[in-house]
Amino acid sequence: MSSDLNSLLSEYSRQPLPPVTGPSTAEIWRAIEHRRTESLGSRLSDFFDLTNLLPDRRLVIAALTFAAVVGVIPAALIGRAENERRLARQSIHLEVFALNTNSFGAKLNSPKATEESRSR
Repeated sequence: MSSDLNSLLSEYSRQPLPPVTGPSTAEIWRAIEHRRTESLGSRLSDFFDLTNLLPDRRLVIAALTFAAVVGVIPAALIGRAENERRLARQSIHLEVFALNTNSFGAKLNSPKATEESRSR
């Protein structure tokens, strides 16, 4: 079996290489030099070009869905917390501490009540 493999590999090595269909070495070096001399602004504009950044529509839909979920869930939680705080502020009746003639605190803070308590 190894002799069959060796004969196949030696036969394959004698075949000529296929022609190169890509850019030549000179074209590659020209592209490298062009990118080296390119300004930062043009490189950034190429980077943020949406057609280059997100070419697949499924990826765009997934990214927008993710962004919506990441934005909506915290907003809903913050809104719920704000509603709970508002309800708590409304539930705490601070009129107990008002110095009103009808309130219990006013009777304790009146001068008559303090004199009566001292005289006892």
